[in-house]
Amino acid sequence: MQQQSTDMASAAIEIKVRELVVRERILTFTALTTTFPDCRWVSLFRALNHLEKQRVIQLTPLPGDYQICLTEGKAVRAAAAPRGD
Repeated sequence: MQQQSTDMASAAIEIKVRELVVRERILTFTALTTTFPDCRWVSLFRALNHLEKQRVIQLTPLPGDYQICLTEGKAVRAAAAPRGD
């Protein structure tokens, strides 16, 4: 039961991050943590990792931070409801 609850929470975080990235196009991890102050960093990185694997975003290391960019050509797909994969 705990795993299902964790999966649902992760999916909810991923949806919120996806919506923000689609709206902003480019932001930093620091800005993301400010936007979601109640989320643990590990939860945000999991969501970002999953979105990067789906090729929705691209993470680029910066000195002391990460840049999060919407992947070109993914704006329409990213704005659509996420699939259950």
